[in-house]
Amino acid sequence: MISPFRFQGAIARAPYLLISIALLLVQYLIQGLLLATHIRATLGYWNFMFPVWVWFGLWFEPGWKSDHWALALVLIVDIAVAWLVLALAIRRARAASRSLLIASLAIVPIIQIPTICWLGWSTTREGANVPVPSNRVSLEVALKGLIAGVIITVVLEVISTLVFRAYGLGLFLASPFIVGCVTAYIGNRRSDIGSRATTRLVLGACFLGCVGLLAVAVEGIVCLVMALPLIAAMAWLGGLVGRTIALKGPGAVPGRTAMSIVVLPLFFAVDLMAPPRFSFESVESIEVAATDRDVWDAVVHMGPIPAPPAAPFRWGLAYPKSGSIHGGGVGAIREGVFSTGVAYERVTEWDPVKHLSFIVLSDPPTMRELSPYRKVNAPHVNGYFRTLDARFTITKLLNGHTLLSLATRHELDLNPVFYWLPMAKWAIHENKVRVLAHFAQQAEAAAASGN
Repeated sequence: MISPFRFQGAIARAPYLLISIALLLVQYLIQGLLLATHIRATLGYWNFMFPVWVWFGLWFEPGWKSDHWALALVLIVDIAVAWLVLALAIRRARAASRSLLIASLAIVPIIQIPTICWLGWSTTREGANVPVPSNRVSLEVALKGLIAGVIITVVLEVISTLVFRAYGLGLFLASPFIVGCVTAYIGNRRSDIGSRATTRLVLGACFLGCVGLLAVAVEGIVCLVMALPLIAAMAWLGGLVGRTIALKGPGAVPGRTAMSIVVLPLFFAVDLMAPPRFSFESVESIEVAATDRDVWDAVVHMGPIPAPPAAPFRWGLAYPKSGSIHGGGVGAIREGVFSTGVAYERVTEWDPVKHLSFIVLSDPPTMRELSPYRKVNAPHVNGYFRTLDARFTITKLLNGHTLLSLATRHELDLNPVFYWLPMAKWAIHENKVRVLAHFAQQAEAAAASGN
């Protein structure tokens, strides 16, 4: 008897439809019961299209703090149902001589029900139960590797960001390396599919893994696009290792890929015990064709910034919109309005026409994630990048103009620093140039009207 979790064999139309629909009904029933027992939950369309979202969303509800075991159990059921539905779809596609890749859409939210109906409607071909050619076996094995890579990607992301609260080497280097290693090993363990096919398989797992992270609302589009080059590079390296292990045979290095997953939490623990933290300064200046008094007034009375930001900021990165100071002198509170929220700052130095310094009491989120959901549970948007303080310096120049400088100090809690630091510095540079240009326009307009 063929195991229900295996992809070998074929299945007739009626058993396929009955079993697949029964599996989905069981999944929906479990999700509905879970929601029904939660007083604040409501059953909606997206709960059926993305059933794992129920698990992930309720994890953060206060009433479930003592019932995480139930939510974890539901997640296991979701994964098991997805695997069974996929196995049945592969068997049915073989019986009907349909594309195995298209059959894999039976586990993709939104289009899974039409795919199941399409496979069930397809006529069974004669000779469907004969042994499958070797090239098709390789495709099935590769598909298993693809699905395994997607599952590992989502699970490791959740463990790193929500359990260990770490965005470090374990998440951005070790995790994609292991995903690539496991995916390539599974894809090549029975027959060599070639280096190019292995690369496509690994990169496909990365892409679908990102789609999975988007589907369960742990990441948004902007962050995934920013991290994808690093993740793809590490997954590709892992794919080279995984294929090498597979081609040497199971006797050469038994359990190597499984052991890599077991030791992965050690990397997360290292990030937790020695969290990444990099401090740096940034200084930008602009020459203003106005007096130092006009420049000071522009800084103190900032007002809204009309100039549009660069494209990445329009896609979600935080950018300043306006600012105001409540009161005057040391101790006054400054509010900096950003596209993602309000930054509250306290003035620590008030030297009219010369210096204005303040410390940042609270930062707004660093970005607003692009996502099909209203809320994205991505911890990195809060607290992993901080502005500590800022200082405006106004200097008279011999040509009658004024030099306005803005110096800031920041902290970045993301690793690897060599990858994320240039992005952070670029964003800071663009925002500060935009702010200084606004001050210059205000001061020059005031000077022109005064003349």
